[in-house]
Amino acid sequence: MRLRLNAALPPALLAASLLLAPRPALCQQAKAVAEVQVAPPSMTLHVGARQALFATAYDADGNVIATAVRFAWSSNNVNVARVDSLGRVTAVAPGSAVIRAVAEGSGRPPKAGAAAVTVKARAP
Repeated sequence: MRLRLNAALPPALLAASLLLAPRPALCQQAKAVAEVQVAPPSMTLHVGARQALFATAYDADGNVIATAVRFAWSSNNVNVARVDSLGRVTAVAPGSAVIRAVAEGSGRPPKAGAAAVTVKARAP
């Protein structure tokens, strides 16, 4: 943003006008997470396979929150499917599991999304 200074203004008025002039937001306040969606919402893997899940945070108006939102990933059944800190799922054994992504700092109750994972035996 460029400012044009009017040299005809008295120094005190010039200083006051600079303080009151609209400025671009250098640090926008983080938007509150209202919803988390995980994609794909379900997947089927064979034992030993890996696939990434992706989490997206939305505000109360349904807009994607473009600033960095960190997610904590977890599996409700690590004997079937494990997930790392980046959302990469590894199929361990036949069965089913639910992988959750919780938006860190999203308040109480925390905002989370989930994906259903079905693991099948290795293809012959």
